[in-house]
Parts: sequence; structure tokens; C-alpha cells
Amino acid sequence: MRLSETLVAKTCLSVLAILALPVAARPQSAPRSQVVGAVTSVAAQTRQVSLKTDKGETITVTTGDTTLILHMSPDVTDPAKAPRLTLTDINEGDRVVAYYRGAAGEKRIQATSLVVRTKADLAEIAKRELDDWRKRGTVGTVSAVDAAAKTITLKVGSRTVTVTPSDKTEYHRYSLDSAKPADAKPSAFAEIKVGDQVHALGNRSADGAATTAEIVYAGTFRQLAATIVSINAAAGEMQVKDLATKKPLTIRVDSDSTMKKLDQQTSMQLARRYGPGRGQGAAQGASPEGRGGGGMRGGGGGGGRAGVGDLSQLLERLPSIPLADLKAGDAVMVSTTMGSDPSHVTAVMLLAGVEPLLTAAPNSARDIMSGWNLGGGGGGEGN
Repeated sequence: MRLSETLVAKTCLSVLAILALPVAARPQSAPRSQVVGAVTSVAAQTRQVSLKTDKGETITVTTGDTTLILHMSPDVTDPAKAPRLTLTDINEGDRVVAYYRGAAGEKRIQATSLVVRTKADLAEIAKRELDDWRKRGTVGTVSAVDAAAKTITLKVGSRTVTVTPSDKTEYHRYSLDSAKPADAKPSAFAEIKVGDQVHALGNRSADGAATTAEIVYAGTFRQLAATIVSINAAAGEMQVKDLATKKPLTIRVDSDSTMKKLDQQTSMQLARRYGPGRGQGAAQGASPEGRGGGGMRGGGGGGGRAGVGDLSQLLERLPSIPLADLKAGDAVMVSTTMGSDPSHVTAVMLLAGVEPLLTAAPNSARDIMSGWNLGGGGGGEGN
């Protein structure tokens, strides 16, 4: 989720506009089209590149002596300053925008020009985007929406933050079955509602109480405590019993799921923090998401009692665990998608080793899981 995937897509769109300048000078005998995809193979002898588009389609791109191949590194915005490449400079995993004369949707094309971003470029873009979200991102649960003032009030730990969009703010809504920004759909301010989890990118006020949003991701996720009934490692699924509803639930674990385990000492610290008699000022940390995913965004801000520190950072530092490390009878806290089928959901984040915490604070799952960086930090199962 990660957001880096969305940034790459946006980059490709901007490159389309940039590259239109040199291509537009060519004869207009056929419509100008383009295709974007990841390189799956390069055949230097036949001068062909195979691409896999985001829709999973395979495109065969043939180049010739006049095909212009440009390397658009993260720091290059002017195509006149982009260095030229040869076909042999292109490698599997690179991202390519291919321009051609012909109808859109063709599966075999003769390219007039190619724009290339290498795997190293994509990694650098993802790193910069992650750093930006860590510095300027805010995550919280929507406690109020003022349609007239066009503001969103977020609960961030024990604090409230007012998010003010502008006419240029981009809105996205998470899918019912995914927390990946790449799967999010274009949205609008009117779709944001109380209870949503929101991730906003923008400049914060000096006191951190307000954010001017440039990008807003919103969606509804479930935070629950459960006991594992059984695990199907081959299918990447677990059957659990929701401790609040007492109902069974199937939770899928995929490569984008973040899974962590508390050690006994940390679990006891959190039990004291969230259990009876906790201080009214105690607050879990709140971090903007992070790509990855996904995913992936650190930062944010919440207080915390001495010895525990910012909750989001604490959880991010925990080692990731594979599904195989869990067993029937284990207690877990999970943040999941809502699910097109509510009885089958996907784990966004899972926290094991929570038995002492649930004993002391059985209703703490929402506070803890909503304060954790959605889709961020760490890998999925087995990473």
C-alpha cells in the first residue's frame, strides 16, 4: 500500500504530458496512444520489450532506429534534460511509458518513444514519498465533519486535529477489501463520515492542532480482539472468534498484511497503560500511513507514558512474524478491511502476544489498532 504505488502512477501521468512535446511534432497519420507497464522481459535481438500493465495485460513493444528512449530519473522533469538510453539499458522491473501511433488498447505496438524509470528510481521515489508522509502526514479517526466549513475533525490519540482541505485537495476512498492506496478509488469530501479512518498529507500548524490537506485517504476499518480457532497456512487464512460479538470470522493474511508480536514485558507495560486507573492524559501515538505499503508512513504525534513512548513507533519497531508463528488459542488484536463479505475480511495489521493486555483492558483493541500506522511499516507475512 502502498502510497508509493499511487505516486508512481501519478508520475507516469505527468510524464505523459511532458513527453507529448517531442512526440507531437510527428506526422498525425494515426491517433497518438500510450501504454504504461512494468518490464517483464527485454529481447535485444528483436528489439522488443514485454510489459505487464496494471490491469495484468501483456503488451509487446517493438522499437526501431528512430525510437526515442528517455530516462526520467526522480529529479528530472524536463524531457530536454533527460539522458538517452538504449534498449539494453532497460531491465526487468523497470517502469515504462510507451508511446505509439495507433488505436488505444493494442497488444502489439511499434513505439515512437519510451520513458523509463528504473527500479532504483522507483525505490527512491517510494523513499521520498514515505519520508514526506512521515514528516507531514496525520492519521486519526473522524469524530466530526463540518460540511459548511468543510473541515474534518480527527481524534489522534487523546488530541483532536482539524483537517482543512482546499479546492485542490485529492480525495481517495479505500476499498472494502483492501487497505492499499493503489486499490483506493477517487472520492470526495462528501463521502467522509464519522468513524472513518483518515490519512491526510499536508502542512501542520505550529501546535499540531490543524492540518491543511493536500491528499486525503479515508475508509472504514474494523478493529477487534479475537481468539484464533484454527489456521490454514496453505490458504493464508485463520478462523477466529470475535471476543466482542462471539461470532466466527475468517481473516485472510496476504503479502500486504503487517503482523507483529508483543513480548511479555511490552504487553505488561501496555496493560498498565490501558488498564483500569490509566491517566486521563495518556495517549497512543498516531502515525500517517505508510506501501507500501504497503505501506508505511510513520510520523504523526501522540504522547505516551514514560517507558512506553509513542505507540505507533513502538509497534513499528517490533519484529514481523509469519502466519506459521501463530497457533490455535492465541489471542490477537486485528485491524481488518470491512469486507464485501463481512464474514471474510483481510488483515491490515495483526498484533499477537496481547493476552496480558486483553486481560487488563479487554476493550482496548480499537484504541491500539487505530493508533497504529495503517498499512505501514514492516512487511507482510514472512517478511
